[in-house]
Amino acid sequence: MARTLLKDELMAMVKQHGFDQVERQLKQLATATQTTSGDVSAGSPSRVKSIRSQPRTRPKPTPSEYVSKLEMPLEKKRGVSELAARFEKKTFLPSFGDIVSFCHSYGVDVPASRTRANAVPRVFRLLVTLEADEIQRILDERHFSGPSRLGPISDAIRRSGRSAATLRANKR
Repeated sequence: MARTLLKDELMAMVKQHGFDQVERQLKQLATATQTTSGDVSAGSPSRVKSIRSQPRTRPKPTPSEYVSKLEMPLEKKRGVSELAARFEKKTFLPSFGDIVSFCHSYGVDVPASRTRANAVPRVFRLLVTLEADEIQRILDERHFSGPSRLGPISDAIRRSGRSAATLRANKR
């Protein structure tokens, strides 16, 4: 009975003054009540607002959960699911540096957030676009499974090997 009466009174105020004006006045009243009494009753608007304003966080899906929701042909699904499992075990893209290398290799923007978990959507949406044989090649050859910092080292070794071979050829 009391709730119905309150609702009817509020509805009349909203019709007369507009929702925004009534809401502003309720917030001012809540602030004044908090300031003067130091305690807020359970039904006050500020208490309701503070409960509503708390963010609802739900855990991010694991790579496997994320992949299970993506639509793709069955031959891709198996490979991408295996890569998701390896991602979770950190045997595929084990560091953020590896994710950067992966993104550069496929011409994709590097994720702004520098965490593996936040890179999941970008990485796995890209993998879905690849051909099944390319996905299988990544699996078979274990591409992007190690520290990215070894890439520049191996390139330097390869270049120095070519330089040594060129020097030997020129001495002859």
